[in-house]
This record gives sequence, C-alpha cells and structure tokens, in this order.
Amino acid sequence: MASRLSIYKSALRYLGNAAGLSSLTEASPSRYALDDVWQEAGEYLLAKGLWNFAIRTVQLSEDEDVEPLFGYQYAFSKPTDWVRTAGIASEATFLGFEEYSDEAGYWYADCDTLYVRYISNDEEFGWNVGAWREPFAQAFACYLAFQCGLPLSSDKSNRNDLFNLFKTLLTEAKTLDAVDERVDRSPAGRLVKSRLAGGPLSGTRRGL
Repeated sequence: MASRLSIYKSALRYLGNAAGLSSLTEASPSRYALDDVWQEAGEYLLAKGLWNFAIRTVQLSEDEDVEPLFGYQYAFSKPTDWVRTAGIASEATFLGFEEYSDEAGYWYADCDTLYVRYISNDEEFGWNVGAWREPFAQAFACYLAFQCGLPLSSDKSNRNDLFNLFKTLLTEAKTLDAVDERVDRSPAGRLVKSRLAGGPLSGTRRGL
C-alpha cells in the first residue's frame, strides 16, 4: 500500500539519497522540497491517465441557473473535483452517446440528465494515496525526484535521466491500469452466458 512517506523515500532514492526520511515532520531541505511540489505533481499525474482508482461516476441534473445561448437545451456544471472526462452518457449503462458539447466549466446536451465518469481529485478517489497501485506510486515518486532534481542536486544530466525514467514508469503504470480495466469489463464467455440463460450447458461441470 502506497503512502506519502513511502513515495518521498522512493523519490529520494531516485535522487541517490539512500538515507531518505524518517517521518513527514522531519526538518530537512529534502522534505521541504518534496512538500513544495507534492500537490502540483499529483494533479499533473492524475490528469495524465484514466486511472481506475481515480474514476468517479455521478448522475447530474441540469443546472437551472445556466441558460445555453444556442445549440443544446440544457447545461450541466462540471463537478468541483473533475480533472478529466472518462465517459458521458444519457443513460446509466453508458452505451454510446455523442450528442453533447464540452465548453469551459459546463457540458451541454438535449437530455435533462447526464451520467458522467471522470477522474476525480477528491480525497476519496484520486487523492486516496492508499488506493494507489505501486506502478503509479513509483511513477509519481520519480516525477517528484525530477521536479526536485535541481534544488537538491546540481547534476543536470541526472535530471534528464530522471525524466526519461519517469516517462517509462508512467507508460508502464498506464498499461497495467488499462489491462486491469479490460479484465474487469471482459465479456462473459459462452459457458457463462449459457448458465445465466438456463441453456443446455447450464448443468455441465468440468470433467463430467
């Protein structure tokens, strides 16, 4: 399970500081530097992918205080914790929907209810550090190290290496996250469908 302290320690190891930190209250230049970029780096990383741990699904009603000037009939205010959109639909099933517009802080559509899946920076979603998988946590730690590279070290070549490593770790984290989502959403096979429907295979057992 990831934690802020474990991520700080990893970031310092990427910078060649094996001693690391003993706590998040330790008075040291390294900790102050990491504190300074923590929030900004986190918001950047959350916006870089459609992370499963950060996805939130909501049902939105029209914003009656906003009247669209033209085009679609209804306006919907984006949630305050919205980072980027993962999906929009007129029904909770999220089956194909393209009749909407995304402008500034609003979505516009001709239906009076929208269902939205989005990356959230709420503390129970995107900023729930304990829910971060290790690949994402390591990419975050490497990005922290990159951001703090010059304040903590004068080696510019090391900073370039950190950025290249960060890109590799970020790609790996995205790939693993995408694989998890495909597994979670994989369609039922013939045997499962038959059992659910009570078909001729519903009573079969392996090896019989």
